[in-house]
Amino acid sequence: MSPVAIIFIVFFSLLLIRIPVAFCLITATVVGIWLSPLPMSLMMVPTTMWQGVNSFVLLAIPFFILMGNLALASGVTARLVEFAGAFVGHIRGGLAHVSVIVNMIMAGMSGSDLADAAATGSLLIPGMRKAGYPAAYAASIIAGAATIGPLVPPSVSFIIFAAATDTSVGRLFLGGATPGVMLGLLLMVQAYFVARRRKYPREAKRGYADRIKATFISIPALTIPVIVLGSILTGIATPTEAAVVGVIAVILAGTVLYRTLTLQSSVDAAVKAARTAASILFIIASAAAFGRVLTVYGVAADLVNWVTSVTNSPLAFLLVVNVIYLGLGCVIDTIPILLVVVPLLMPTVNALGIDPIHFGVVTVFNLLIGLITPPYGLTMFLMCRMAGISFLEFWKYCWPIFGALVVALMITTTFPVIVTWLPNLVFG
Repeated sequence: MSPVAIIFIVFFSLLLIRIPVAFCLITATVVGIWLSPLPMSLMMVPTTMWQGVNSFVLLAIPFFILMGNLALASGVTARLVEFAGAFVGHIRGGLAHVSVIVNMIMAGMSGSDLADAAATGSLLIPGMRKAGYPAAYAASIIAGAATIGPLVPPSVSFIIFAAATDTSVGRLFLGGATPGVMLGLLLMVQAYFVARRRKYPREAKRGYADRIKATFISIPALTIPVIVLGSILTGIATPTEAAVVGVIAVILAGTVLYRTLTLQSSVDAAVKAARTAASILFIIASAAAFGRVLTVYGVAADLVNWVTSVTNSPLAFLLVVNVIYLGLGCVIDTIPILLVVVPLLMPTVNALGIDPIHFGVVTVFNLLIGLITPPYGLTMFLMCRMAGISFLEFWKYCWPIFGALVVALMITTTFPVIVTWLPNLVFG
């Protein structure tokens, strides 16, 4: 058996028995060093791990996570729910539409699927239950809507992809905007037809006075994503600096305007963000060492030669990659795929002339679908725990939502212009 096969067997075996991802990567790295035909020192592991996280752009991750946590603690999410309900609550299945709209707006603050799902789920699942929606449907529509988060800028997943592939963060942010909006519209369309078939309720139609009031109250919350994205696109701030600006904006909104953000809730949000960010950065550091070992073995070059010998069609390659990603997303978390698999595929992407921004958006889109699919879907587990249901109940209601996600993915994969037109328009 080849050393590369042994390395991957060790990695996936440890994953299957639920060893933390970072330790799986480090263990597989040490095995690779031990089996290497070339002399390699174990000192390469800590050195490469440090190099993997010694990147200014990665500083954006803890700040975007903190911004999402503060938005929930300060009541910003509650204002967004009220705002969305005033405009779409009267449509059949109104609260399902509210969950989609709120997640689209929240996406401009947290950049994290799990953060958006937790924030909106804590508010909307009890509300939807009270209104007469099945708990499993509430969990499934919120989980599906939360996948919009890492597509609409800013996005932690795009930041990690950019760091792993040396791609422009700004272009990735804009590249995901159109597919994110398209996904939101498709989710609302399916929610409408599902609500009609199952006779789900609608909210009372609000008058113009109520809508104006809800909009006025929500202006600070709606302004935060504009400030963050606008500072990046105008060149005023880097993604990291924009994340810091976003944190400050949320704090000001929560303390000065809404007066709901306390010192204790701010500390709790900061501690939670620190734990999450530390976990992510530890995985990134471990994946850097793992990738260095794979480079020594020439895995990427072998993969390029194999793929180009099978097909020279960019679309055929992307469709095959979609299947691989969807399969991997069912059993592996998003971050190790971005850090281990993507760097191996990038030489082939370049060889076939595929736009790296298009490939990045397709990659992240695939991995988001994996977050709601068993057996390892983290968002699925989070929603099932919050709603008190099993994943079988969850999937009884989730399959139309999954269908909408796949349709949006296929459209995005087949027509690259959907991704590239906005980055090209803004950046040239």
